[in-house]
Amino acid sequence: MLGIIRVLTTKQETILQEHGKRMKEIFQIDSITKCIPDQPNGIYSDESEILANPKIVRLAQQMAQDEQIDAITISCAADPALDEANEAVDIPVLGAGVCGAHAACMVGNHVGIIGITEEPPARMKNELGERFHSYTFSPKLRKTTDLFSDKAKTELLQVVNNTIQSGADVILFACTGFSTIRLKDYFVQHIDVPVIDLVEAQGIAYQLIGKGE
Repeated sequence: MLGIIRVLTTKQETILQEHGKRMKEIFQIDSITKCIPDQPNGIYSDESEILANPKIVRLAQQMAQDEQIDAITISCAADPALDEANEAVDIPVLGAGVCGAHAACMVGNHVGIIGITEEPPARMKNELGERFHSYTFSPKLRKTTDLFSDKAKTELLQVVNNTIQSGADVILFACTGFSTIRLKDYFVQHIDVPVIDLVEAQGIAYQLIGKGE
């Protein structure tokens, strides 16, 4: 069973369980999801990531004590506290950003990242290496909670169309909140290049390490 760490603090079960629900629908992966405390806007800046890191490590340690959980994933594009969590527990810890970068490299050579922060997640960009094409975001959508607005999807479609026109041959999400709003399902109706959803990428990685069997 996969333990999913969400960095967006929420009491809304539909939002909290969305990533696990998606993995179950697509890959039949059983999971347990928990979120860190006191981060109602998730991680959207260096400061918010610094605050989140120790909370993530503590939650990973708590989840690793559950004998049902054989791996943990930090479902955040920035891969916050990924190295620290791996050092703190005895089971594999995955990161959404790294998983997404590797998936993107399998289907394209010019990876266009879209997100909600001013800069792409550093680890994700480093993993892409020479395949990194560009990073774009909408100034109107800067926090995870902004994505629940009625016009968020159409705004992001405009962003991604510009990215494709500039030469990107695959789109990589740099925000797991895009999964929560099912952005990939919307995009595939309007664009013709592959789209890498970070929640799906984590599910693929979990299967590749031989867990969940």
